[in-house]
Amino acid sequence: MKKHTLFLIFFLIAILVTSGCTRTESAGVSQPVTVVQPTLSPAIPETTYATPVPTAIVTYQKVVPPSLTAVPVTPTRIATDNPYLEYMNVRKNLFDFGIPNCPMADAFPAIVNDPTYGIKQGEPKLTTLSEDEYQTFLRKYTEGNAENTAIKTLDACRGSEGNPNWNFIEIQVILNPTNFNPADYTITLNARSNNKVIAQFKTTQTLKIDQKVTLHYYIPIHADEVNLFDDVQITYTRLTK
Repeated sequence: MKKHTLFLIFFLIAILVTSGCTRTESAGVSQPVTVVQPTLSPAIPETTYATPVPTAIVTYQKVVPPSLTAVPVTPTRIATDNPYLEYMNVRKNLFDFGIPNCPMADAFPAIVNDPTYGIKQGEPKLTTLSEDEYQTFLRKYTEGNAENTAIKTLDACRGSEGNPNWNFIEIQVILNPTNFNPADYTITLNARSNNKVIAQFKTTQTLKIDQKVTLHYYIPIHADEVNLFDDVQITYTRLTK
């Protein structure tokens, strides 16, 4: 009986305590509610690491404007250009044998009878024949109208001495002009012996571009002086503008 009574007492006390703790406020009266936001840590930006790229080396140069170039209206060749020596040949001893003095004197008296003519003279003296003059000599004084054929025996030369004997030197030159405007040039062939100029053969020609000029000369010479003749050099002198 006592145990039952004590149980009831404790049961009632528990009910009273519980009801006091869970009592609500009257309807219609709102209690302020404080909302507590959670504290957030500031966002840390994500760092991306890129592989470094070497910086290109830039070289700065001063910009120079292009110069104006005039377009030529004529060929680039200069009007004062000397002609181009395309061909030159010096041929000695055109005859394999010496030509007797008498027929040579009949053919070229001004040369053969000149005591100052020749390389061995104190003042060397030589002269030239044209191709026509040389061909005329071959037709008139040789049996075959050609070099190295027998020399005709002239009535006036019968019984005369053959000495001094003679021969010929041939010079052939081909020039190719390079001057655009036609111009007169003095062309000089300088005959040389023992490294010295012993004679000069000059001609004046009007040179025009791409119109070749051929010079063809024959030099009568004493047979014993042929080997004293060395070579020929050419010089040019422009006469007109």
